[in-house]
Amino acid sequence: MRRWALTLLVVPSLALAQADSLTTRLTAAIALHERGERARATRAFSQFIDIYNASAARLTSRELVAVAIACTYLGIDDPQLFKDALTAFDRAIAVDPRNIDARVRLAELFLGKYNSGDAKATLRDALAQDASYVPALVAEARRRDFDQEPGADSLLARALRADAEHVAARTLGARLRADVEDFAGANREIQRALRADPQAAEALAFGVALAVVTGDSSTAQTLRARFTSRYPRDARAHVATAELLARVRQYAQAASVARQGTTADPSSWAAHSTLGLNLLRLGEVADARRSLETAFAGDPYNVWVKNTLDLLDTYGEYDEITHGRFRFVIEKPESRLLSLYLGPLMDRAFDTFVRRYGFTPDGPVRVEVYRSHADFSVRTVGLAGLGALGVSFGNTIAFDSPAARDAGAFNWGSTAWHELAHTFTLGATDMRVPRWLSEGLSVYEERRARKGWGQGVTPAFLQAYASGRLVPASRLNDGFVRPEYPQQVLFSYYQASLVCELIAQEFGEKALLDMLQGYRAGQTTEQVIRNVLRMDLPALDRRFDAYMQERFGRTLAVLGDESPNVSQRMPSQALVARAAVQPRNYGVQLAVGRALMQRGDTAVSVAALERARALFPEYAGGDGPYPLLARALLARGDKLGASQLLLAMRDLGEFPHDAHELLGDLLLQTGDTARAAEAFEDAMFVNPYDIGRHETLAALYARLGNHAKAVRERLAVLALNPVDRAQAFYLLAVAQRDAGDVASARRSVLRALEEAPHFERAQELLLALRARGGGP
Repeated sequence: MRRWALTLLVVPSLALAQADSLTTRLTAAIALHERGERARATRAFSQFIDIYNASAARLTSRELVAVAIACTYLGIDDPQLFKDALTAFDRAIAVDPRNIDARVRLAELFLGKYNSGDAKATLRDALAQDASYVPALVAEARRRDFDQEPGADSLLARALRADAEHVAARTLGARLRADVEDFAGANREIQRALRADPQAAEALAFGVALAVVTGDSSTAQTLRARFTSRYPRDARAHVATAELLARVRQYAQAASVARQGTTADPSSWAAHSTLGLNLLRLGEVADARRSLETAFAGDPYNVWVKNTLDLLDTYGEYDEITHGRFRFVIEKPESRLLSLYLGPLMDRAFDTFVRRYGFTPDGPVRVEVYRSHADFSVRTVGLAGLGALGVSFGNTIAFDSPAARDAGAFNWGSTAWHELAHTFTLGATDMRVPRWLSEGLSVYEERRARKGWGQGVTPAFLQAYASGRLVPASRLNDGFVRPEYPQQVLFSYYQASLVCELIAQEFGEKALLDMLQGYRAGQTTEQVIRNVLRMDLPALDRRFDAYMQERFGRTLAVLGDESPNVSQRMPSQALVARAAVQPRNYGVQLAVGRALMQRGDTAVSVAALERARALFPEYAGGDGPYPLLARALLARGDKLGASQLLLAMRDLGEFPHDAHELLGDLLLQTGDTARAAEAFEDAMFVNPYDIGRHETLAALYARLGNHAKAVRERLAVLALNPVDRAQAFYLLAVAQRDAGDVASARRSVLRALEEAPHFERAQELLLALRARGGGP
């Protein structure tokens, strides 16, 4: 271990070290640290380094844990000593593999640095040794919550059954309840923790945070005074408050409180990092970087901070484009292309939402578009691996570019619309809208924005409802924050949008606006539902269940809950007979139709597929009957029928990219030029990287007389770096001339001649443009 150069330290003899309990001395040193006597505490902690260097081989496992803990405190000023803490913990475990406390504390150290992988392995070993050890259960619950894995609640319940007054368990329970915005439940947990130990630092800190977030200024003041008297020069209450404020999307206030924490304790790297992350959420990139660099200098083992700084280092590779009320931040290789579509789309969305919500955001909205999903994930949660496509921090939104996923994997235009809707619902409520309503409104807005956008109903969603695996409408936040199975978050988005749909249909859309105003006024969900909808939460749950039965009851009856038990190897006659046995079973009809199609019995398959579509007409997924029926119709040469079927499919919800392309081609072949252009335009919000499609669309718009969009498509071709740049500039000039923009047309044709000086058609166009007057 590193040797500290201390002028005031008298190194104790080995005999004295053996006589004195290291655990007792550690407790005394921690007390000095907590009282704010940091210099004395540092001298006391540093003695553990000398003792270790003098007698490491003779120290017991418990004494080695004491050394490790001392190193974690010393690591505040010298982060290299965190390595020594790891060494001491490892040695403690090696000396006594049964020392479960050493494993749990080591896991907590890993979690403190956002290293959940090593924490998971360490806790697995601890719980294998004693599955009922309460600190291990609490740490594993914390780890699962961090990794968004199911089971945190059940582990915490086990811990509390074993020790009902365990302060760390009660405090974590309060955090978990606050995450789903059950602040009353969180308060009950934290009060119980404080009754068990009125001076517990983490419980006091979170109690302050909870009181601030719920607007209980009297309790906040009382608990803050108690915390400060017991823990002067300690920023944990500030950090806890800022983190909880950020969880409820109060980013500006979170940054303010975190800044106060950096003043209270300049060596609180957590306060500096919390400040930096919230400034970044507010779009204040330069100030955010300074705070994060300070945090990283003090603690280079915080993975979130390191990853975020690495991301900020790449911002030189982005273009920052001012577009009216927006500031687009897009990576240089695709900024010219995406901004062509993003600008008009965001303008339309902005105007739509201003009218809808009666709210206008202050200042520009920052829109960040990431070609790397890992970079977007780091921007959002500091770690790679986030499943979401976009995020909104209010006036800052971020999302994956279409290049971040496989071609055609998601609709980036719909995602951008969804995230901007959050800007308005968050802003209209002063950032107080609960997640379920903000997400529900965003999905609801997607479906209203454009045909083929927004989630639609799926068999899996209805089966989850039928089996009781959807959370009640009154507890929808649970489905987002603490899902019990992988699909539950996705289901919760759609379920929340159905709640909004129900409210709009039965109470009018004004009720949704009134709900937002209720949240702005600081009302709870229970109060908002009672005041606006005139019902309590159990009544809302019953009404939503009735709505589901009204809306999907017939479909639920035909889905069936067993496997269709259909094999492609079955003879065609047997497949037809199988379908005849259960004519009202959607799964059987679809499976039979698919199997017949795969066997080449296209004509026979149509009857089963049509029955499947009639049984569940709202489902337009790529694995449903619509695409198969379109193939069958095409197989018999019915292009018009296939195009009409695809149009019906598009109107039902999210529309696959290949379906957009096929629909456009069919409409073009059947002479429906206007709707063909519309289909190809829709495809650009899924995959905008096909030069050929842009050229086709440019020609279509020119034929339709939509010269502005023809110009846009010619600009898109150039943004994709075509091989024949002279021809691309020439065609852009033609489009600009037709749009009446002679000055731009002259510039473009000159660019064509720079690429190919002897390009005759370009020379002729230049002469014609000059003849129209002005310019070189």
